Amino acid sequence: MRSRSSAVLLALAIAALAPSLGVAQYAPKWHVGDWWIVKSGGKSRSGRWVWSYMRYNIAGVEKVDGRDCFVLETRRQSRPDGAPARTNHFFFVRNEDWLVVRDVSTRMYNDTLLPPDTLNYPLGLFGPFEGRELRLPRFPLQLGNMDTAFKLQKLDYYAADLREISSVADPGLVKRLLDDGDTTGGRVVRPAGMVYQVRNEAGGNLVPAGREILRSLQFWCDDQPWRLYEELVRYTGPDSTRRVVGRSWLIASGRTGR
Repeated sequence: MRSRSSAVLLALAIAALAPSLGVAQYAPKWHVGDWWIVKSGGKSRSGRWVWSYMRYNIAGVEKVDGRDCFVLETRRQSRPDGAPARTNHFFFVRNEDWLVVRDVSTRMYNDTLLPPDTLNYPLGLFGPFEGRELRLPRFPLQLGNMDTAFKLQKLDYYAADLREISSVADPGLVKRLLDDGDTTGGRVVRPAGMVYQVRNEAGGNLVPAGREILRSLQFWCDDQPWRLYEELVRYTGPDSTRRVVGRSWLIASGRTGR
C-alpha cells in the first residue's frame, strides 16, 4: 500500500511540475532533410507475424491554404537497407498544430506510375485510426491534463468518440517493449533522454456490449524525430478482449547532409 501511495504522489508531483519543467510543451523537432526508418509487424491470416519497413523523409515546407506545412514523404522498403519503392505518399503536416491536412499518393499500373491522387482534410487527420494515417498525437502534448473523458469530435468524413492521455513513460515498460523490437528485423533505436507516453483511443465506453476501443500506445522522446514505438490494439466485447492489430519500432534516423 505504501509503495502504491508513493507512486501516486510521484505522478501528481510530475503533473504539477510539468509546465515548469517544460515537458508539458513537448513536440518533436522536424527539419527539412530529416529521415527515419520504421519496422512494423502484423499478423497474417495464418497467424504468422509479417514484417515491413517504411522510410520517412521531411522533403520540404509548402503552404496549404496559406499556412506552412511540413511535407513528409513515405516510401516502403523490402528490408531495412533496401531500395525504397517507386510509389510514395506525401503527407502535409501543418506546422502550427501538427494536423495532416493533405495526402498526395502515387500508384502503379502495368509498371507505370499513375498521376498522383490528392485528398484534402480541412479539419485535419487525428485519432488512432487504422490504414495509412500517421496517427500523430495532438502536439504539443498536455502532460498532467486530468480531463480523460471521451469526447465526440468531428472529422472531415465522420465523427468519433476520442480521447488522448499523455504522461512521462515508465522506464521499465519502455525497456521491455523496446527489447521486444530487438528480436527480429533490425535492432531498434534507444532513447537518450526522457520518454513520453501517449495513449490515443477511439470508441468510447464499452456499453452496450459489442462496442469497442481502438488504442494507439506511443512512446516519443526528445532526441528522435519520430515515435520510438507504437502498439495498435483493439478491445472488444463486454470483457474487453484484447487483440494486437500491429506494432512498430524506430530502427534508424538521421539528416541528409550530415
